[in-house]
Amino acid sequence: MSASPGAGSLREIHRRVPADAEQLAAMRHALSRWAAGIGMPAAQREELVLASYEAMANSVEHAYDDEQDGVVDLHAAHTPDGTVVVTVTDHGRWKTPAPSNGIRGRGILLMRALADDTTIARVDTGTTVTMTWSMPPPR
Repeated sequence: MSASPGAGSLREIHRRVPADAEQLAAMRHALSRWAAGIGMPAAQREELVLASYEAMANSVEHAYDDEQDGVVDLHAAHTPDGTVVVTVTDHGRWKTPAPSNGIRGRGILLMRALADDTTIARVDTGTTVTMTWSMPPPR
């Protein structure tokens, strides 16, 4: 995992990893530690980690074909107004999902249910999922 120059600050974290499902557990743990460090409540932190994991898993599974190596970028920032913004970006082209057995295919629904706001921007050079959460004021 690499970190951006701002990744050492409490306000933001950036990680880039190969688009490989085995990389996602470390990304989840890093994001959870970061969210705990900014004081995000435990229940909200669990929602943030699950929604972000779903976005990263979609990038791994759907962005790159079998001949194409790719990366997944995770960026999270805590803004001065108390908003947490998470973006997950890939640089591939969205593959048509395989037929579902009814158990899979709910990642985007989860992201939208867990975050205060979710947007998905697909362009020829990749997909970016942006999710936001408003943290409660400190007590």
